[in-house]
Amino acid sequence: MRIDVRGKNGNVPQYFLDHAEPRLESLSQYLEKLEEVRVVIAERRGQHVVEITVEEPRNVFRSEKAARDVLEAFDEAYKAVEKQARRHKRRVRSRTKQSVRHLEPVESSDITEGAPDEAIMEAAEPEIVRVKTHALKPMTPEEAAMQMEMVGHDFYVFTDARTENVAVVYRRKSGGYGLIEPNVQ
Repeated sequence: MRIDVRGKNGNVPQYFLDHAEPRLESLSQYLEKLEEVRVVIAERRGQHVVEITVEEPRNVFRSEKAARDVLEAFDEAYKAVEKQARRHKRRVRSRTKQSVRHLEPVESSDITEGAPDEAIMEAAEPEIVRVKTHALKPMTPEEAAMQMEMVGHDFYVFTDARTENVAVVYRRKSGGYGLIEPNVQ
């Protein structure tokens, strides 16, 4: 496992390294194939912001926390990443063999019914406020659903290992997961 600690606005103090490295090394008890841990320290508006990114071959765990003290920010971010890693280990152990493709559809209510006119007008004018890049790794839909839960998003874009096409797994508002497979023609 490689640990990379960087400071955006300067050097990383030695007391921070002494505090952080043993804790980051302890993540290997939850993640067997832990490859890299990146910590980025920045200072914004008088607060220290600590971002921790943990990478396994098929999983990424991330947390970003801010506090007045850099060690406090690190501890909060570390607790969040550790919680994600523990949840991942628990899910890997108790993973069911039911495929996402075979889940029973659940009927959902019509969410646009009774919506105010202002909400419909706002939806007609989308504005892109942030652009992110994401490495598409080949995985099964079940692995993608687990990864989506780990990062705390409502959807996850991935390359389906079986078809080698880009696919999207998403959390349905009525419960369960959905899978979008493109029809390439």
